[in-house]
Formats: sequence, structure tokens, C-alpha cells
Amino acid sequence: MERLREFLLKYLETQYGISKVVKDCAERVLVKLEKGSICLKIENKVEVEELKKSLAVGTKDEIRPLIFDGEDLYIQKYFVYQTRILKKIKELLDDKKIHIITGGPGTGKTTSLAAILKNELEKRILLAAPTGKAALRMQESLAKQGIKLEAKTLHRLLGYKHLSVNFKQTKDNPLEADIIAIDECSMIDLPMMSKLLEAVPSNCDLYLLGDKNQLASVEAGSVFADICKKFERGHKGNENIYKELTVNYRAKNAPGIAVLSKQILEGSVNNFNNENVNYFENDKFESELFSWYKDLFSMQAKNEALEFLKTFQILCATKAGKNGTKYINKKLCDIAKKENAKFTPIIITENNYQQNLFNGDVGVKDNEHAYFYVGENEIKAFPALTLPAHDPAFAITIHKSQGSEYERVAVVYPVRENEEEREGENETILTKELLYTAVTRAKKECFICGAKEVLVNSCGKGIDRVSGIK
Repeated sequence: MERLREFLLKYLETQYGISKVVKDCAERVLVKLEKGSICLKIENKVEVEELKKSLAVGTKDEIRPLIFDGEDLYIQKYFVYQTRILKKIKELLDDKKIHIITGGPGTGKTTSLAAILKNELEKRILLAAPTGKAALRMQESLAKQGIKLEAKTLHRLLGYKHLSVNFKQTKDNPLEADIIAIDECSMIDLPMMSKLLEAVPSNCDLYLLGDKNQLASVEAGSVFADICKKFERGHKGNENIYKELTVNYRAKNAPGIAVLSKQILEGSVNNFNNENVNYFENDKFESELFSWYKDLFSMQAKNEALEFLKTFQILCATKAGKNGTKYINKKLCDIAKKENAKFTPIIITENNYQQNLFNGDVGVKDNEHAYFYVGENEIKAFPALTLPAHDPAFAITIHKSQGSEYERVAVVYPVRENEEEREGENETILTKELLYTAVTRAKKECFICGAKEVLVNSCGKGIDRVSGIK
């Protein structure tokens, strides 16, 4: 990212002769973008004047590398994405065709959608989610309520084009649907949300479902949370447009998880132990690794091994350090080898459209094949040698767990906040949204491991991403 930043700044200097002040503003907006914000607020009067007279900077109706709109400075491409989102939302709102359903796990988002779809099954309905796991879960949840429709990944829905950032379905070639419902919308970044909304045809009802308090997308933007804030201000009380679900129906099975997740968001956690949550220090954590996975190590049937993956998962805040995915996966791979385990879990790390395997898909692998669920109970085998890039998945990052749920999870935080930086990894910001997302992946039981001070500090920090979606 740093090399790309240097290239863009050099381009602005050579092509537009930008001043030192404009270069500093441009560098700051690029750093903000790398950290997830869409724009940079400029309040210094000298900077404002320099930006206004620079040839590299345009207003909202001009095509320049940088756009200065009101007090906000943008990279032009991201300003265009944001403008398209706001325009499409206004069109859908004017036609009463956009519907937001937000709430935490177990609050009935999918149940609310099912109640709507049951009366509309004669219409053309499209379902999708950002990842294969999330799409499969959406499909399974709706099937349990009598809605037997396929849910696709967003890339499949929009029509992936080989070696292109664009899709087949666009504003000029929209999706053919009367109803489109998208789950796990908090995972959708700004460019993808723009492309999705552009492909929604006129006279189509769009349902966006998600948890506004969950982690934002890995790439730029916290689009769903921003849209929810916008709708809260203007449409709270009109449940046809904005519906926020607050009653956790799953809480009766695991009240401790519901209590802790609420405390994390409020920043009021003083104890990480309760009836469904167990906190323990680092030294005990390593001794638990074998007991958590011993059942998988002894399994001989692929369907049993795949079912096990629904019951337990280690979720790490970081990749690096002794409490990161790399170390824990190596440790458990060594144990699996020693135990002569037939199956080990893997996670796909790049999209392969020919095989229909996507970044974040989790399966199991033996010596010759890998196995993944491709439907509610349908298992597909892939020759191990033909698999796209993948990693062991005894432990995965919290980011990769979005869109999934498990009976039990072990949430692993670093011993020191800057541990991943010391080992050369990209900075992972330990926020309340990160911890909330991890804890709420568990349906029945949650183990938490890591330095208590780091966990408590995480609860006091929120995601701070700036955008013009207001």
C-alpha cells in the first residue's frame, strides 16, 4: 500500500505540479483510505484555499484525481462510488423500494425476511450474501422456514468477468428480479455496494439485512452502518423502510453471550466470565488446544468432519504472534500429524470461479481430496492438487468468521496490543466491533483468551471510518 501511495503522490506532482500543502492533504486522504475511511475532513483555512486553486482538485461535477466537496477531500474514484450509492438510495426511497432490516444475531432478521417472501413466491426473487459461507447460511435458514431458494455470492449474482473489477450486471444490464435480498451487508465495501445498487432494476424491492454493530468490511467504508445511521435519522418508526430488531430470541439458550455482547458495545465490561463465557489466561490456553480438536482428529467420515466445523472454531484477532492464526495453526497441524488425523480443516484464500470456491470457504482435507458443503447437505469433493490457495483453518481471523456461526468459539486476543506490528503484519485495530463480532459467532458457549487489559481496551475503542453517506 505504501508503494502505491508513493506512486500516486509522484503522479500528482509530475502531472499537476501540486504544492507541498496539497501533497500533504493527498497523502493524508490516502492513509485514511488505507484505514477504511472514504474521505478526509479539511478544516484548516490555508489547506482549503490551496486545494481550491489546485489543478489536481475538482468539485463534485468535475473529473480530477482529487475531489473537494464541502469540507471533505476524496480520491475521485471513491467519490464516484459514494455518489452513485447516494443517488440510487434516493431513487429507491422515493419509490419506497428499499428496506433495511438490522439487528444482532438471534434477533430474527432472516425470520422477518421469510415472513415477507412467503407471500411473494410467485415473483422473481434473488438472494445473495458477500461470501459463500454467508450465502449457504442464508439459504439454509430460509429453507427451514419453507423458502427453498438458492442464495448466491454477490460475485455470482452480479456476474464475474475474468480479470476485471467490473461485472456483467450493471446499470445498463440490470438484474432480472422483482425482489432482491442481500444478507450480511456489513461485510460489503464501498465499491461493491455501488456496483450492487447500480445493478438493481427499477420497480424492484431491495432488502438489505445485517448487523450494523458488526465489523465493517475489510476494504474501504462502513457502508451498511452509515446507511443505517442515515435511515435512523430520517425513517425511524417506518418499519417498512427501516426495521431494527432488538429482542434476542437465542438468548434463552445462551444468556451469558447476549449479556456480554451488549456490554462490549456499551463499553461496560468488567468481567469476561459468566454462565456461557469462560475467560482464561494464556498459559492455560495452549493446554486446551488438543481437547478442543480431539474429536475431529479421530473422525473417519468426511460428513462427520464437515459437521464438526459447525460446532467449534478458534477465532483470532491477529495472524501474527503466539496468539495469532499462524502459530496456532502450526501447533495444531503438528498435533494432527502426531495423532494421525485423517482430516484437517482448511480455508480458501482466493476466489476460483471455475471451481465455485471462494475466499473464506471452509472445508476439510485428507491426503487426496478436499470436501466442502455446496448445499444444505450436499458435499462436493475437489482433488487436493487443484485447489486454489488455502490455509489451515484450525484457527481463522475474526474477519474471516463474518457470516458464520458455531455452537462454541474460542476468541483469542494478543498478549500485547502491538504484537502484530512487531512481526511485520498489517495493523489490526482491536475495537469493540471486532470483539463483539467474535463473541456473537457463538450460539452456546464462548471461551476468551488474551491479556485482560488488551480486551478491556478493545471495548473502549470503536471503528472510526469517515464518509459522506449522511
